[in-house]
Amino acid sequence: MLAAIAALAVTFAVLVSGCGDTTATVPNTVNQTLAVGQQMLGDKGFKSTVKRVTDKQGKNEILSQDPVGGTEQKTSDAVALTVSNGPGDGIVPHVAGDPADRAEQQIREAGFKPVIVEVYSSAHEAGFAVGTTPAAGSDVEKDTTVTVKISKGAQQVTVPNVVGLTEGSADTALTNAGFRVDHSYQVSSKSPGKVLAQDPSSGGRASIGSSVQITIDQAPKKVTVPNAVGETQAQGDRTLQNAGLDAVYATRIVTNRSQDGIVLAMSPGSGSRVLQGTNVALTIGKYNRPTPPVPPVPPGPSSIVKQWNLVADQTKTYTVTWGSGQCPGGNGNAVLQGDGGGSAMSGAQITAQGDAGTSSYYATTTTSDITSPVTLVITITCRVQ
Repeated sequence: MLAAIAALAVTFAVLVSGCGDTTATVPNTVNQTLAVGQQMLGDKGFKSTVKRVTDKQGKNEILSQDPVGGTEQKTSDAVALTVSNGPGDGIVPHVAGDPADRAEQQIREAGFKPVIVEVYSSAHEAGFAVGTTPAAGSDVEKDTTVTVKISKGAQQVTVPNVVGLTEGSADTALTNAGFRVDHSYQVSSKSPGKVLAQDPSSGGRASIGSSVQITIDQAPKKVTVPNAVGETQAQGDRTLQNAGLDAVYATRIVTNRSQDGIVLAMSPGSGSRVLQGTNVALTIGKYNRPTPPVPPVPPGPSSIVKQWNLVADQTKTYTVTWGSGQCPGGNGNAVLQGDGGGSAMSGAQITAQGDAGTSSYYATTTTSDITSPVTLVITITCRVQ
């Protein structure tokens, strides 16, 4: 009796232990997601192990299994799954400023899928990359999409009319329209503080981000004329400019070399109150060396000599006459002499000479721009009796 009970116990133990070691067909989980594949295995009574690898296939997709699907296996033996961890991460390259084809190539080489979209840009010419989404330098999973923005040029909009608006209102209108604003000022009494003109004019088309120049009416104000007497011409001009005045010039011939190029007088005078932008006349000294006097030459027994200092820009006839007691008969001759007794200078010439009548001789001279003293000398050679 006891032996029979023992035999039954052994048989029951063997049956119980064999219940957890059944055989089943392994399902095919390849190309399924890990969650789905594990669910499929669990439904058949299998457990699994997971090995992750980098692969271009989507993240968490099952690449392979061991044993393969369709194999008969004990449910106590785990199924080994190899799972994609995705292609890995990459850095989005900087492509802004590159031609479209080059930008697209760089995105592909970095392991991403480029998608091209066109956008307006005032910073980049049409056909060149503006940037990317995600931005350059971003750490992004490879084989994902990167949007490459390609410029189709600056957007053109209509320039609004701001003439007659105040400076602030004009700035707001142009800025809201997408333009930069440059300012200039013009003294006027038409409409102080308001826009007199604009460039480009209203109604035209211009690129967003480009500049519009506006001219603002500035009311004139009175200023005090500063003293520029004694300064050089350049210094006097700066003195007036710093006070908001404009210089005009006149010259005065001076014989003192120290006054050459110096402001001798001004009108209106210093201390006067005038409107900003008024012209102030500066009289500037111009040095000319004085011509030395020519001593008279007394007539001699055998000749008569007369001399004249010529003046620039003048045509004149000079005549020498003599009496029979002074010079019995005679032959005349006229010559030009330069400063210091040298040859006649350029800019002066004798155009005609000869007997002017009984006991007389003439010479006609023409001068243009002479810079050194030139003397006309007429010599009468008397005949010896």
